[in-house]
Amino acid sequence: MRWPGRRRRAPLRLEPLADGVPRRGLFAEPLRIELLDHERTESEGDGIVLTLVVGLRDAEGRRVPDIAIEAVVTTPERRATAVGTTDLMGRLRVRTRGPAGRYRLEVTDVAAGGLAWDPSAGPRELELDVTGTGATPADHTR
Repeated sequence: MRWPGRRRRAPLRLEPLADGVPRRGLFAEPLRIELLDHERTESEGDGIVLTLVVGLRDAEGRRVPDIAIEAVVTTPERRATAVGTTDLMGRLRVRTRGPAGRYRLEVTDVAAGGLAWDPSAGPRELELDVTGTGATPADHTR
């Protein structure tokens, strides 16, 4: 049955891309960590709460939301694996509790849903000497 006033449209036909044409999705590969930093230190009871930030960008500098990041957090008392996803700004916040001392965050994996991650394109480790009043970078950040 035909409806009055409606025209029939030609069917949609998908054309394959030639091999030499770049295939880009929403983000350009490879992804890279652009930020690995201390956000804040808070006193809580006889210890502290430390908030660390990991920022992710694509090859063209765009923020990358909803990407899973795995990191190992080492405190003076323990070692734990943290897993979370980036927010709309492409950042993941990791909070940990413990006494004053040396803290270390190492990004071990970025599960980018099929997108490539270049571990050598940005920092992967952050070490901090933390006191009850703040944090200062340790000897190095790689």
